[in-house]
Amino acid sequence: MSSMKLEIDRFSGHNNFNSWKIQMMALLRREGSIHAIDGKYPDKISDSDKENIEGDALSVIQLSLVPNVLCEVSTSAEETAKELWKRQEGLYQDRSVTTRMLLQWRLHTFKTESGTLLQDHLDAFNKLVMDLQTAGIKKVEKTLACALIFSLTLKYRDIENSMMYSKYPITLE
Repeated sequence: MSSMKLEIDRFSGHNNFNSWKIQMMALLRREGSIHAIDGKYPDKISDSDKENIEGDALSVIQLSLVPNVLCEVSTSAEETAKELWKRQEGLYQDRSVTTRMLLQWRLHTFKTESGTLLQDHLDAFNKLVMDLQTAGIKKVEKTLACALIFSLTLKYRDIENSMMYSKYPITLE
């Protein structure tokens, strides 16, 4: 494995929890500590190796939190990485009806702001889609494609018209 330096922003409670969670899962997987979170240890693993994996995962998660968040989610010196992870999800990964309705509303009212670069708009749209998925809201790709197209400014209206009035159907495959 190559030695590549990875930098993940510490979770502060103000940055995006879903993005941080994906990056942390990737880091834990890369470090070989993911088993402490998913509980899927290899069949033939010693108790001392399990303890090391657990300790490594817990350390990585704790070091990836700013002090005030760590104090908020950490309850004891003997907690496991999985317990800490679940507590964070409970606090920062909101799946309430209100949140789900708000995310649906954001999707259906999502518009490009004047002067926004197309890449920035796509990044914001992808973040919204990721938030929808994390909240357990499943959307069909066609619905998402339409929402994205209809969110574009007048500058891109020709694309929308071409798709709507073309005699050749457009597929997402």
